[in-house]
Amino acid sequence: MATILDPIGVDEVRLRAERAADADVLSSVQRNGDCSSVVRSIDLRFVGSKSAISELSEAAAELGFTVIQSVRMPDGKVAIDLSLQSDARSSSIDSLTLTALKIEKRFNLQYDGWGTVATKC
Repeated sequence: MATILDPIGVDEVRLRAERAADADVLSSVQRNGDCSSVVRSIDLRFVGSKSAISELSEAAAELGFTVIQSVRMPDGKVAIDLSLQSDARSSSIDSLTLTALKIEKRFNLQYDGWGTVATKC
């Protein structure tokens, strides 16, 4: 299925940095007994202008995400928390990170990472 993100490229240096951060998070949840094959909620955060957040909020479902909340930050920017159901295998997280960086570029937002909880088998 084609999406509005398909033609968007990402900076390879930034992608490598995010992959290194992802490896740290995955290692941490694994140490806490995570079973990476279990599907669970994975949350992402983006920060930016109110109009950019609003545009992403409208496109979230088309991109496979559910909007959890948007909150005003102390600096006047707005954050949006999105969620999707996925396993936490490194290949799945890698694909999610690539999508997040494309969202960041497409909507002129700052990707602020992802999170999940360790889930037992």
